[in-house]
Amino acid sequence: MSITKFTIAAMGVCGLLALLPGAVHADEDEETEDLPFEDLHVALVTGEGFQSAEAMMPLAFLTNRGAKVTVVGVEPGKVKAYDNDVHLLVHVAAREADADEFDALVLPGGHAPSVIRGNEAVVDFVRRMYEAGKPVAAICHGPQVLITAGVVADRTMTCYADVAEELTAAGATYEDKPVVRDGDMITSRLPKDIPQWLAAMETLFAEHHED
Repeated sequence: MSITKFTIAAMGVCGLLALLPGAVHADEDEETEDLPFEDLHVALVTGEGFQSAEAMMPLAFLTNRGAKVTVVGVEPGKVKAYDNDVHLLVHVAAREADADEFDALVLPGGHAPSVIRGNEAVVDFVRRMYEAGKPVAAICHGPQVLITAGVVADRTMTCYADVAEELTAAGATYEDKPVVRDGDMITSRLPKDIPQWLAAMETLFAEHHED
């Protein structure tokens, strides 16, 4: 991606972050105590065809608060968004990722979930994160990976409308709301819900980070 396109994308992320409560902005007077997630290690699981805003905005949001975000996928290397020319680097293959090293899980949407849910190592990693009681934040098509992992039964969730039937068939209760929280899981529907999704994510992750 060209520098110009990257700059435009980054400006979009920063613009959204500025609207969120508790946003951290660069300031020479700020100190590390303003980074509430300094010791938080988050796994962002995605792949080819991710939705750019749903992946890049939580990446920026969490990093801006001091978290270490590792992108986990099928194989290390660059993957491309389906909706523009944004690329994202997958740092580690799911088969090499240790769920014990992470504190939280983020599942962006787009076309990627339908691709990565077919990879046994990705599904196993997500299942292990869930079973370990790590907080989970998924949006749009992201819950498809949770469906394949077999962890949505008896959960109250939301998702992209086209996934709702599959979600309920897997035993979940679907609610058409911008954000739905059920215990240690938060889900959202669409890119327009991202500000509320990130605010809920911050609250959920902070609760676990303080434990």
